[in-house]
Amino acid sequence: MKKYRVFLFFSVLLFSTALLTPACSQKSGCPANESLRPPVNKKGEIKSKGRGQSGLFPKKMSKRMKK
Repeated sequence: MKKYRVFLFFSVLLFSTALLTPACSQKSGCPANESLRPPVNKKGEIKSKGRGQSGLFPKKMSKRMKK
C-alpha cells in the first residue's frame, strides 16, 4: 500500500510540473503568438489595408451589395 502512495505522489508531482512548465522559451517569442500579430513593414509600422478591403466578401458580391 505504501508503494502505491509513493507512486501516486510522484505521478501527481510529475503531472503538475508538466502543466506548469512553459511551452516556449522566454524572450524569444512563441510561434503560436507570433502568427496572431498584424503584419508590419520594414520600419516596424503596422500595415493597413485600404478602407473597405477586409476580404470578407468577394469583389463581385460587394459590388452587388453596393447597388
